[in-house]
Amino acid sequence: MALTFCLVVVMRYIFEADLFAYEEWILVIAFWMYFIGGAVGSYENSHIKADFLLTVLKTARAKWVLVNVTLTLEFIICSILCYWAFLMIQEELVAYPEWQRTSALQIPFIVPRLSIFIGLMFMAFYTLLHLYSGLRSGPSEEWVNEEIPPNSN
Repeated sequence: MALTFCLVVVMRYIFEADLFAYEEWILVIAFWMYFIGGAVGSYENSHIKADFLLTVLKTARAKWVLVNVTLTLEFIICSILCYWAFLMIQEELVAYPEWQRTSALQIPFIVPRLSIFIGLMFMAFYTLLHLYSGLRSGPSEEWVNEEIPPNSN
């Protein structure tokens, strides 16, 4: 994407031309990168978090409960967002062949919207896997000695 913006500047100020409708395909790429990146972050459990409570809690059980409550809430929120994304995709499919399209390149809106649905589905799936893993393994002594438990980084 940075290369595209450099190309736009070169085209505009050196060749005095315009890169036609680059905003439309950049938008599609940005949507896919953002939501697949969110899915990867969920897979790695590496989202930025403000887990300051974990530094205050001393017992492994308290840390374990907090992490699993957090993962449960995250899964519930992801599931609700997945449902709404599904409704958005369903609305697009019902409208076929009169799909909404971008003005210049006629890219169907379903293309970036599908990234939202797929990305959220992966986020919910990986959050559920982390929750299952955390509930299955239970609290351990390594949770007490580490500032960030193994299940919550």
